[in-house]
Amino acid sequence: MAEPRSALAASTADLAALQAVEVSFLTQIDVRCSPEDAERLGFPSVANTVAGDLTRGVLWLGPDEWLVVGLPGTARATTEEIEAALEGVHHSVVDASENRAVLELRGVDRYELLASGCSLDLDPRGGWVPGVCAQTMFARAQVILQELDGATRIFVRPSFVHYLVDRLLVSRNA
Repeated sequence: MAEPRSALAASTADLAALQAVEVSFLTQIDVRCSPEDAERLGFPSVANTVAGDLTRGVLWLGPDEWLVVGLPGTARATTEEIEAALEGVHHSVVDASENRAVLELRGVDRYELLASGCSLDLDPRGGWVPGVCAQTMFARAQVILQELDGATRIFVRPSFVHYLVDRLLVSRNA
């Protein structure tokens, strides 16, 4: 059996130039349920916030939608656990692990790079701090941004990830 290959496996030089790393093969489970059921599961109830940690975090994506992000190889167990917890109530639990590539920008200029193609105010003084997230567009590519301590995580469809890296490199070199 062939080894899995990440979306940016051949882009290490470009990522290094951006002070970025690819976070490969994360578990990503899309959960739709009522806010009351989500609260029972410990999901965030405040818009654009994150609960949990890097082992298992939950991003608020909408009034009835969350993205559970976990360690590689945990999708099946995570899906089964959430399905069991939501048994008997209206819900949807979908393994979307291969639906997005994930980058972490770690450079001190990451906010300026992102501002070159994103309309969100990413200034920490304005509230863009670790523990927040947002769905937005970056240079016409749909992304999810998650602020970590010392890095910004970018979730983007694999078909757009090279475009995103190229766009960030153009901004870096402008």
